[in-house]
Amino acid sequence: MQSTGRSRSIPYRRLGIISEERMLKAVAVFGMLWFGVCPLLADEPNIRVDGAWMRAVPPSMSDTAIYLTIANLGKDKVALTGGKTPIADSVEPMITTKSGEGAKQELGMASVDSLEIPPGGKLVLEPGGNHLMVMGLKKHPAEGEKVDLTITLEPGNHEIRLEIPVSRKPLS
Repeated sequence: MQSTGRSRSIPYRRLGIISEERMLKAVAVFGMLWFGVCPLLADEPNIRVDGAWMRAVPPSMSDTAIYLTIANLGKDKVALTGGKTPIADSVEPMITTKSGEGAKQELGMASVDSLEIPPGGKLVLEPGGNHLMVMGLKKHPAEGEKVDLTITLEPGNHEIRLEIPVSRKPLS
């Protein structure tokens, strides 16, 4: 084959090839998205919430409790720092305290800043134990109703929105 000495120019668009300038712009945009979004995704706690419910109380009561189990499926510790619901002034983590011994033993409650969930561990909030205290009820939902609840986890002040049932007894 003989060459005529002239090269034939084929436009990039016809070949499906993008220009070097467009390629650099695409790489830059992809890099900004990847490095801007991926760290946010990495900070999300890997948890599962099971069996959440709120105890139904009569209108004469100003407080109630929320019970649930949080499984930490991640490799870093996570802490439950509280929550919020539109039907109350505040939602705070509480621990059960014991004082005295034997027949004179008394149970009480104490507010804490957070309840820790170790990597691969569970936090079980249950009647007679640690719980989320719902204080300053503005509304007293009846048994069978559902309540919006947002729990807050650290690190990162992550919020998880839940809709939980109201019951007089633990859910099976």
